[in-house]
Amino acid sequence: MSADAPTVALHRGILLPQDRRTLRYAVGATIAMAIALGVGWPLSYLTPVLSLGFLAAPARLELKAGLGFVSVVAAACLAGLVLVEFLLPFPLVYLPFIGLVLFRLFYAKAGGASPLVVMWLMIALLVLPLVGMQMPEIAFLVAAGLVFGAAMMVLLVWLTWAMFPDPPAPVAGSPVPAALVAPPPTNAVKLRNALLSVTVVFPAVAVFYTMQWTGGILILVFIAILSMQPGVAGNLKMGLALITGNILGGIASVLFYETLVMVPSFPLMILLTLLCGLSFGRQLFSGKKSGPLFGMAFSTVLLIIGSTTSSTDDAGNAVIVRVLQMMIAVIYVVAAFGLLERLSRRRKA
Repeated sequence: MSADAPTVALHRGILLPQDRRTLRYAVGATIAMAIALGVGWPLSYLTPVLSLGFLAAPARLELKAGLGFVSVVAAACLAGLVLVEFLLPFPLVYLPFIGLVLFRLFYAKAGGASPLVVMWLMIALLVLPLVGMQMPEIAFLVAAGLVFGAAMMVLLVWLTWAMFPDPPAPVAGSPVPAALVAPPPTNAVKLRNALLSVTVVFPAVAVFYTMQWTGGILILVFIAILSMQPGVAGNLKMGLALITGNILGGIASVLFYETLVMVPSFPLMILLTLLCGLSFGRQLFSGKKSGPLFGMAFSTVLLIIGSTTSSTDDAGNAVIVRVLQMMIAVIYVVAAFGLLERLSRRRKA
């Protein structure tokens, strides 16, 4: 036993912590992409994208939290189906109600609720009514797909954490002084942040609902995802970083797709996903200030490639359309938050 101990310790110490995180991030996303596009349930391409937040998290997703997350998504999908059945035909009731729901979600996020949970809830409550506008019978299948995707994502996160666990944490030192711990946001701050976010997201929801623009569902999904990014409001550098990261992801998506055109192969697509995950993940966990850009870029790649390859439209045109839709969403979110923040500063002055 004692002779084997150094060998085991050496084996566990081969990979640096950032290497483990990179492998967990890339392998988890690749497995999620393979299952999502291989099985192909409704909106399956969202599962790899929405799993990235859990794969990049610094702590393991506990069993209770995972089960609770799936239950929350299921409840949100049920609520979305209720909206489709009872409120969707009445715009004067539906729009104010969905605006109130968005406000409550953003208020919860501003108060410290998990952005990943809020994001899944928002997508479930926004996508299902949009799908149900023209095809009410499809809304149930989409809801089941979202719940299945959430459950699959939790299982994949557990699997990849088991494959690439973090090394044992060092013994804790002195506790952090209370003066260095950030105080919880005040009600005024939470209210302001929630109102800013609702003012950005709700007009897009209203336009999609009024125009019945189900074909642009990717834009609405991307707006919801971007609205969860911390620090977008009032931060020009963050806004420019969002645009830069998503341009990088758009370019990588086009190169990814053109490679698949030359050699159309499912195994090649999975290999390319792994290579992208390793490349972007290495930069994401490098500790550099530019690291988050590569996380944004990889999520863009997964979203564009996943939605394109699972579409029945002409793929060559679809990938360009997806990139343009993504850029519309990014520019809208950055410009809207920037305008609102500037107006807010003028009022204070």
